[in-house]
Amino acid sequence: MPQDDRPEAERLLRRQLDRLWVRQTLRTVLIEQAGGLDPTGRVILRTVDRLGEVRSTVVAERTGLSRPVVSRRVAGLVEAGYVRTAPDPDDGRAALLALAPAGRALLDRLDAQGDAVFDDVTSVFDGDELRDLARLLTRFNDRAAEVLGSGDAAAVPEQ
Repeated sequence: MPQDDRPEAERLLRRQLDRLWVRQTLRTVLIEQAGGLDPTGRVILRTVDRLGEVRSTVVAERTGLSRPVVSRRVAGLVEAGYVRTAPDPDDGRAALLALAPAGRALLDRLDAQGDAVFDDVTSVFDGDELRDLARLLTRFNDRAAEVLGSGDAAAVPEQ
């Protein structure tokens, strides 16, 4: 594509990203209606699941969420039985977060629902096309993280 076509290419990309964002928002509403968590709760729960026993400060650092937001959301996740806390053996004043059995069950249920939809959406693409798309989105997300400087890409929920 010639350089003078770049504005048109960017417009096309923005349009498709907007469409993707709308679908992700609708998907989030469906997850919440099915008894799942809001996006912030899912990010925290998946981060705790991925990291194992972890301090809430590390969750905040890895996700780009503020410490007060993480603290409030963790309290709700503990109250709901999705996360458990235990004293940090290295610092008795601090607590470690870990996924509770109810949290594991919720993530498993969300994964199963998400997998079925994802399989249906991606069924029209072959493996090479999926790898190309993943490569380009990885590059796009890595650049966005550099420019925006927020969060750890690995902490973003898969579902």
